[in-house]
Amino acid sequence: CSPSSWFRTRRAEGSESAGMDLAMQSAGGLPWDVIVARGLYGVHMLSMPCWVAASAWSLWKRRDIRAQYGSSKIAGGGLPTRAEYFSIRLLALYTVMDALRAMDLCFDSTDGVCRAVWGFVPWWFRCAVWVARDLALLGSIGSNLSFHLGWTYEALEWEQPRTLQMVMHGTLGIVLCAIAAAFWALMATNRQSWQAWACMFVVGLNAVWAYTNFVLLKRVVPAIESRIQAGKLLPAWVGAAVVEVRVAAKLVIIADLAILVLFPIIAFERVVLRGAHEKAFYPGMGLNEWAGNAVPPLMMQRPDGILLNPVLEVVELLIGWLQCIYVLRVCGACISTRVPCNPPGEAVIHHGYIDEATMGSLFRSVAFGITCKKVL
Repeated sequence: CSPSSWFRTRRAEGSESAGMDLAMQSAGGLPWDVIVARGLYGVHMLSMPCWVAASAWSLWKRRDIRAQYGSSKIAGGGLPTRAEYFSIRLLALYTVMDALRAMDLCFDSTDGVCRAVWGFVPWWFRCAVWVARDLALLGSIGSNLSFHLGWTYEALEWEQPRTLQMVMHGTLGIVLCAIAAAFWALMATNRQSWQAWACMFVVGLNAVWAYTNFVLLKRVVPAIESRIQAGKLLPAWVGAAVVEVRVAAKLVIIADLAILVLFPIIAFERVVLRGAHEKAFYPGMGLNEWAGNAVPPLMMQRPDGILLNPVLEVVELLIGWLQCIYVLRVCGACISTRVPCNPPGEAVIHHGYIDEATMGSLFRSVAFGITCKKVL
């Protein structure tokens, strides 16, 4: 159909949905699940300006800090760490993609069909935005975690955990490809089971991350704190670096545990108990038909006895606010807590950021009183 007729159809359906809402209200009010879903949608819409503003401010803050040291000829002056350099940019991309996803937010239902608030965004656009958003979020977390693991081991002069790093990087790459493939299969086959498989791919990655964060919190950070020279007056950035590792690990492990608990339950309930592989994701088309051009039904257009399931949206809100807290905490740090330039006589060839080896070597020389290695 033509674009004009398509928009007329969606507008008519929206008017029909509004009429259904008024009828429900006159008969005693909207169903409780619709009230909860619209409340979460309202919270998400109120959260989006905060997340976008935090991301924009973080990018501006990074440029401002670099500009303050822009005239410095000392290597490393005013540079962000590798974690900040990539994580802040990827989280900004995540925020933009999530805003596009949430403008016509969908909620899962007990029959496995996703139902939208407004119902005007086709599935191909939703899936493309969702994949890009997940790639940005997972890439940001993975980059941050890898950097923290690298520089702390370098500071302690421990052998780098190459096996753990390889598992982290390999799992991240596999999961990113698997998520993209699962969403394509969801549209190509119109089978509900592919959404559950996408969730399970993320569970595997979060299991690796949960273990890595546990290592940081229970082994690495206590080892660093025990080696810091007692009674020695240290620069503020030393304590801030340790606090950043601890806070980031705690924030990520909270999200890891939430996903490890909730996503397997969702997948089991959908695939095993409801037989999702034999059910259509979009009810207006058959199995193994391309559903990418379809638009989801509205929340009020559901059969009797079918309820909206807001669990996934609660997890998304939790992730959004955790990343916002991280961005504000990192970029809101005062200049005294920023990693300074290298000690006199120590030259570093950098690529726009402070890498793990430089960060660990500098931390070791200041916090432990051990001569800093020269990184070339």
